[in-house]
Amino acid sequence: MSWIASLPVRKIALAALLAAGLASQAGTAGAEPPQQGDMVKFVPSAEDRTAPDIPFISAAGEPIKLDSYRGKTVLVNFWATWCPPCVKELPSLERLNAEMGGPDFEVVLVSIDRGGARIYEPFLEKLGIAGLRSAADSKAALMRAFKAPGLPTTYLIGPDGTVQGRLVGDAEWDSAAAKELIKYYTSNS
Repeated sequence: MSWIASLPVRKIALAALLAAGLASQAGTAGAEPPQQGDMVKFVPSAEDRTAPDIPFISAAGEPIKLDSYRGKTVLVNFWATWCPPCVKELPSLERLNAEMGGPDFEVVLVSIDRGGARIYEPFLEKLGIAGLRSAADSKAALMRAFKAPGLPTTYLIGPDGTVQGRLVGDAEWDSAAAKELIKYYTSNS
């Protein structure tokens, strides 16, 4: 005979409710980020690491740093006009920013094309990408500081400036899986 059988019915019910409550809390506290579809390639950061403080050049030609985005979650996408997988994912990044962009979230394109804006701006215009502007990292200094292994590489940066994780390769950034992953990080920041 188990010890549970020896308990009065009310105590058994109370124990079951308590166990269910603890199990549901355990499921949310420390829960893993949702990763489905292309987002299985997303690798959460194993340590708290602040995004590099290397300046890059805005579309207006001004130096900026990722610190200027503090207070919002930022998806930083390193790309180039000569990179087919980069070009493939640009429309999905634009749609993601159109749907989720605002005071709490923004997509930041960073082109490593050596010619900067004079190369990538007409390219984006030709593709019909009007809802996103790119910045330039012509010498790939910011990309190297991130230790990005290639193109495209996308980093998710929390409102406090910490790197939440990265995805190497192209992805459908406007998919339900991507939006769920981003919402996970924006709500847990």
